[in-house]
Amino acid sequence: MASRKTHDAVATVGTYKDREGNEKKRYINIGSVFIDDEGRQSLKLDSVPVTPEWSGWVSFYEPKEREASSQQERPMAQNYKDGDGGDIPF
Repeated sequence: MASRKTHDAVATVGTYKDREGNEKKRYINIGSVFIDDEGRQSLKLDSVPVTPEWSGWVSFYEPKEREASSQQERPMAQNYKDGDGGDIPF
């Protein structure tokens, strides 16, 4: 019996302020929803938020298509800098 991914499981785990000072929600992808040949849905959790800001709710969103070219254009990790201009060690 084959299963296929239908949705991303996403939790809201707090807020942050963007460069303009607007408050935005902080999201984290915590897993995936699958449906099998008989129509049954399953949730596969990859992580569980432990922040006090998490309300316990999980939202499901259709996965976004990723273009292969956009992944290739992404800069290498050594090109990332922290706020002080130093390299981020990952």
